[in-house]
Amino acid sequence: MIERIPAAGASFVMRARHPDVTPARHPEPVEGCRHPSAAPFDPSTELRMLKMRLRLAYMLQQTTFLIAIVVLLIASSAAFSASNSECLMCHSARGLSKTGKEGRQVSLHVNQTQFRDSVHGGRLCVDCHIDMAEQKFPHKTAAEPVMCSRCHQMGNSEGAPQASPIDEYQDSVHGKAAAAGDFDAPRCKDCHGYHDVRSHKDPKSRTFRANIPKTCAACHSDSRITTKHNIPVKQPLKLYEKSIHGRAVTGQGLLSAAVCIDCHGFHGIKAAKDPSSTINRPHIPETCGQCHKKVLEDYKISIHGEARQAGIKDAPVCTDCHGEHTIQPASSPDSSVYPTHVVATCSKCHEDARIEKTYGLPANRLSTYIGSYHGIANKYGETTVANCATCHGAHDILPSSNPRSLVNKKNLPQTCGKCHPGASVNFAKGSVHVTPSPEKDKGVYWVRVFYTTFIIGLISSFAGYIGLDLISRWRRRGRQEH
Repeated sequence: MIERIPAAGASFVMRARHPDVTPARHPEPVEGCRHPSAAPFDPSTELRMLKMRLRLAYMLQQTTFLIAIVVLLIASSAAFSASNSECLMCHSARGLSKTGKEGRQVSLHVNQTQFRDSVHGGRLCVDCHIDMAEQKFPHKTAAEPVMCSRCHQMGNSEGAPQASPIDEYQDSVHGKAAAAGDFDAPRCKDCHGYHDVRSHKDPKSRTFRANIPKTCAACHSDSRITTKHNIPVKQPLKLYEKSIHGRAVTGQGLLSAAVCIDCHGFHGIKAAKDPSSTINRPHIPETCGQCHKKVLEDYKISIHGEARQAGIKDAPVCTDCHGEHTIQPASSPDSSVYPTHVVATCSKCHEDARIEKTYGLPANRLSTYIGSYHGIANKYGETTVANCATCHGAHDILPSSNPRSLVNKKNLPQTCGKCHPGASVNFAKGSVHVTPSPEKDKGVYWVRVFYTTFIIGLISSFAGYIGLDLISRWRRRGRQEH
């Protein structure tokens, strides 16, 4: 009879109660029985053994799964190569082309290296040219235009960005022209490329920030296109490259500087006359303010900014003073806001009789400035002399009635003191834009009247004296001859 006797801990040993069962008579263990000399049974050891076996089984399963994936990838790669190779049998030829619309030669060549390095390099040709999927090669019918929006839309499962650029494009000036059958209207491929499409973060991409000006210029610097479609700016790239923005991008590699899409947009570009366009006059300050945030804040509280917000179309915006594609830094002699050019820039509005009459602006601002010491010095190229912006401010111009205005009576000593240290209240009392009359600036008016009268009288007296002297001499000569 066998008895299970608890041992120390959680182990049990099997002891034989039969006196005749000894190790010598029973040298091999039997099921359910242990030698008295055998080690006690330990469940924790058995548990560790079981865990090890399970771990080994899991590793084997994972390895098998990975091997299956590798095999599938190799098989799909082989299938890709085989499928695309059928197309490239013909389309790898450099001279392959066809005559397209308007008699243009259209290349049908596919550069295999460019395609492989593109974002679509892992795709099959028929993924885009779906109408060719059931064709027998060589195909007799021409491929239909590729519809990029099949993948490039919200909710796509193809790995394309989760966006729907086609919606913006269809409502853009380009999209509307394309829908109307305009062959010159740019499609996806004209900006992003054909078989060489790259990520916009790739320096080799046509849509990489530094490359965008040249991408847009492919059409906008084409005289045939600009003339045919009456595009007002004929050579924007040449103008842009000379501007402060263009030099920052092309010369210094500063990618944060403005390029075409920052002002005009990209898929949703609208014409300037479109009220929803980013370059429509009322929207220009916000467009520029994307980068020039502090300037926008100052402009909004200025008399010009408030006029714009009130819907006054004549209110100046950024481009009226700084220009568009030709913007230069204020320190450049070519800039429209250079010290010697500021007066002419402001005068475009402040010497416009229609604007002065419509909005009740003071007249003769330019003539009264030019007649002053400041105006004469500025005219002859003196850059440190006071100009419009020196006294009135630049982006934060306020009416003189505003307590915060630089030309408010209380602030004039400080404003004049920027150039004339120690300027007092009395120093600042005089008018800058002097318009002498019996009612205003009386002293200057009567001095001017006296001086003018005196000069005219003096010159008349000299002229009379000289005239009488000539007559006297003529008479004496006549008497001598007789």
